[in-house]
Amino acid sequence: MNLKHGSLESVILNSLWELEKSGIYKNSVKDVFEYINNSNTSKRAYTTIKTVMDRLYEKEILLRIKQGKKFYYRTAYSSSDIITTSLKKIATQYCNGDMAKLASIASSISISQTSIRV
Repeated sequence: MNLKHGSLESVILNSLWELEKSGIYKNSVKDVFEYINNSNTSKRAYTTIKTVMDRLYEKEILLRIKQGKKFYYRTAYSSSDIITTSLKKIATQYCNGDMAKLASIASSISISQTSIRV
């Protein structure tokens, strides 16, 4: 699982997880496009969303199902799976694999500190 992805990829994944949470497991690019543009203040182009969804499929983060001439997408991993994998990588990279150390650091972060950029 290639977890390196940009901010629009994150927006798309979060949108799909929300749609799936409501019981919709096959979503077209149009479904995601409408969800994003109805949920966010910044509007995205349909073609941009389609391109990014195709990249997420190539990275095996999305599954793609063809029905007739139309493609539908769903996430290949839950948000918990991706968060767990990401945290393990961070622990390995910065805490010598010590998840307790990472958890301690994470628990000490206040909400106001989450906007700090590195």
